[in-house]
Amino acid sequence: MSTERQMLIGGIMLVAGWLVIFLIVLGVIPSLLWLNMLMYAVTFFGFMLGFVGAMSHIRSNLRKAREERGEDLYDDYEE
Repeated sequence: MSTERQMLIGGIMLVAGWLVIFLIVLGVIPSLLWLNMLMYAVTFFGFMLGFVGAMSHIRSNLRKAREERGEDLYDDYEE
């Protein structure tokens, strides 16, 4: 799965979880224990998936930029 897709799916899960929890707080949706736990899990895993996707995206962009400049990844380390 591409990093952009991970961030998109994670963001959708995060917003969907928040929206349902908000509707539960407003009383539009009845507060059921299994629904609360499910939305907590969807929000948590959406955040984690988006975070991992963002970190992977940053890492791949840094690696591409270093390769374009011809930098060695381990120049700063002394032996």
